[in-house]
Amino acid sequence: MERDDQLMKNLINKLSIGVVIADQQGQFLFTNQTIREMTGYTEAEIKTMKDWYKKAYPDPKSREKAKRYFEYDLENNIQDRTYKITTAAGDYKYFNFRYSQLDEEKMLFEIIDISHRIQQKQELKNQNIIFENFFTNSLEGIILLNSEFRILDANNKFEEIFEISKSDIKNKLVLNVVDLYEESNNIEKEINEILAKEDWENEVRFKVDNKIKYCNVHIFSVDNKEHDRLIYAVVDDITESKEREKELKEVKERLELAVSGATIGIWDWNAAEEYIHFNENWAQMLGYELSELENNLNTWLNLVHPDDKEQALKDLEDHLEGKTEKYYNEHRLKTKSGSWKWIRDIGKVTERDEAGNAIRIVGVHIDIDREKRAAAEIEYLSNHDELTGLYNRRYFNEELKRLSNSRKYPISIIVGDINRLKDINDNYGHSMGDRYIELTAEAIKSSLRTEDIVARIGGDEFVVILPDTNYNAAEEVTERILDRIEEVNEKEELPEPLSVALGFETTDCNNHNPSAKNIKKCYNKADEKMYEQKFTGRC
Repeated sequence: MERDDQLMKNLINKLSIGVVIADQQGQFLFTNQTIREMTGYTEAEIKTMKDWYKKAYPDPKSREKAKRYFEYDLENNIQDRTYKITTAAGDYKYFNFRYSQLDEEKMLFEIIDISHRIQQKQELKNQNIIFENFFTNSLEGIILLNSEFRILDANNKFEEIFEISKSDIKNKLVLNVVDLYEESNNIEKEINEILAKEDWENEVRFKVDNKIKYCNVHIFSVDNKEHDRLIYAVVDDITESKEREKELKEVKERLELAVSGATIGIWDWNAAEEYIHFNENWAQMLGYELSELENNLNTWLNLVHPDDKEQALKDLEDHLEGKTEKYYNEHRLKTKSGSWKWIRDIGKVTERDEAGNAIRIVGVHIDIDREKRAAAEIEYLSNHDELTGLYNRRYFNEELKRLSNSRKYPISIIVGDINRLKDINDNYGHSMGDRYIELTAEAIKSSLRTEDIVARIGGDEFVVILPDTNYNAAEEVTERILDRIEEVNEKEELPEPLSVALGFETTDCNNHNPSAKNIKKCYNKADEKMYEQKFTGRC
């Protein structure tokens, strides 16, 4: 008897369907090898119904739903149902479960993997229910043909795709029912070969209401006692995706042409998979080959200038959170040679999930380095003296206006003028005169703090603005400048000593509401003192 039981178990283990026997308490009394191979779970992992639900349905909502279905089936004597389960590998499979009561204490589960349609050739005991569930409710159009390719049945989706009624096409040859856009002879030749094959799949174009429909057609046959052989034709309408694909291709071609001509870098960020695709222009813009760059966000982040990174990330985050219509930022990126290049970075979220999280973001990099450097140079020249590099009169006047409403009081102003510069120009030439101007500028600038402002406002005239500086401190700065001038005369070989007249004044720090007039008066007073010093020596 034990030998017979072992033989029976061996036979059951070799069945192509999974077999599980459970008692009323949900304990698994027996599972065959097939079900373990189908699910990937071991006998030790699945000992009870509770274990099964936990493994097959990791999501609690799906788990409760499956339990409700099973309980409903038992109460209503429904003997089979198709479930979508999670395997040990983490993927999904569709199993058909057939339930039957062996006795009052034991229940038999017969489980068939129906994940692939072509496996439907297997001799399934519950084929009628499987057919109804799969055939009638499928999201793909399905027709059932006999060996002569006459239509035996069609599902609702097939009627919808071809805009025909099942009652009008039954028993008709399939090629007399659908209107092929392709050469019918070629299609007939291929279809006639199906009987000698297990399955046939191809993309076929049909004419429906004078429009072209693109469909993926999958045809396979199964043996059948009644009809000798049954042929299933599964039709998936891919017209919309084909049209989108065509549109995207045209847009991509136009974009690639524009990008190539304009040398624009493109980045395509799949945030869900943490993968970024960069095009050749993006890499070459920075002196790299595309193969040298990794396809992740750090590739970009590691190249952003430290001073620009915070704002770039904020602008990007604002767009990802939906606060801005697009991502826009100008920042510097480090090139392969180690230099910095200005980039205009523009992007937009093109896809979000149901929760609103960005899934895909696409953008461009535009090289604006020359533009930025030219603008910086223009701005520099508009505010600086070309000979000395100091600020010019325009900038000085703007600073006076700005500081008049600031909290930098008391403010001191020093006015300086090179003595006898005209004589030096006349006697030794303008190049020597320029040398005196440059030495004066260096002596003044080296005597100041970084927050102090020094400008050349005339040929031989300089002005220093000292924010947060009282009268005594301004006097110390003036003395320091004159000391620097003496050091210049000791070091430099000049035809005549460099001499500079300086005058200084401080705004009334007791005035709680200083005005531009107050600062202007301070400047005029310092200017008067400077002219006094031209003839009387140090201030």
